[in-house]
Amino acid sequence: MLTSLVMQLEAREGGNLPASLGRATQALLLRLVGEQDAALATQLHDDEGPRPYTASNLMLGRRAAGSLIVRPGEHGWLRFTGLTEPVSACLMRLAASPPDEVDIDGLPLRVLGATLDASVHPWAAQSDYQTLAICYLLDGARQVTSRVELDFVSPTTFRSSGRYVPLPLPELVFGSLLERWQTFAPVALSPEVRRFAAEVVVVTRYALRTHSLPGKEGALFIGFCGRVAFTALNRDRYWLSALNLLAAYAFYSGVGYGTASGLGQVRNITMPRAEEKDTSWPDRLDRQVG
Repeated sequence: MLTSLVMQLEAREGGNLPASLGRATQALLLRLVGEQDAALATQLHDDEGPRPYTASNLMLGRRAAGSLIVRPGEHGWLRFTGLTEPVSACLMRLAASPPDEVDIDGLPLRVLGATLDASVHPWAAQSDYQTLAICYLLDGARQVTSRVELDFVSPTTFRSSGRYVPLPLPELVFGSLLERWQTFAPVALSPEVRRFAAEVVVVTRYALRTHSLPGKEGALFIGFCGRVAFTALNRDRYWLSALNLLAAYAFYSGVGYGTASGLGQVRNITMPRAEEKDTSWPDRLDRQVG
């Protein structure tokens, strides 16, 4: 099961908070899960490796100079995704019966509603691994393209050889997605997908901005936001299917480092046909979901 829950919020009072609240929203998710299943919350907190959930930044108020300025009565939202059955079950129960109020970094927020319905909010959705696999891996199930486009709407970076890499290199983007898919999906992809991305997939268009982000012990690291077009130079059906599948999966799984705490939130904006003219690329890329 794959779920993307959006919780719609209203500020009960004003406040001045850090601009990056991903760790606070992650803590909120673990509290909400713990109210339903304490053992699962402990497991999610303690487990290492890819996390079976993501948490966005708080989308409310105005960000300026590293701070989030909130006024009483302002409306906003945040988003959680589940990549496994237990986490998704908790999110489904939250959608059916959300709390009246939540607290993020000391800011009390009234919960106006919670939804998994994409018709209610564009970042809400639900699906499952089998559906994605059928859509992209079965012959003739869905037309796949040699070009996929991803919109990195919150700061994204990768950890490689002990360093942060704030670049959308194909092997890092699709390698990150492949790792999560192989960890949580019941249908495995070929591990050679990573090599295919490294050797055959190239970046053919991008519009990016960099962001400085707070790390551990006050250190800063760099992430990027924006849109990137990836093109496969080999048109083999299986590899293109895997590429398109992972691009669709990115909506739920996120990409790169820190997806459990606001980073790496991604939309798949692949055009139906690679030859179509794309007029959607923005002049400014300064919005953030996470």
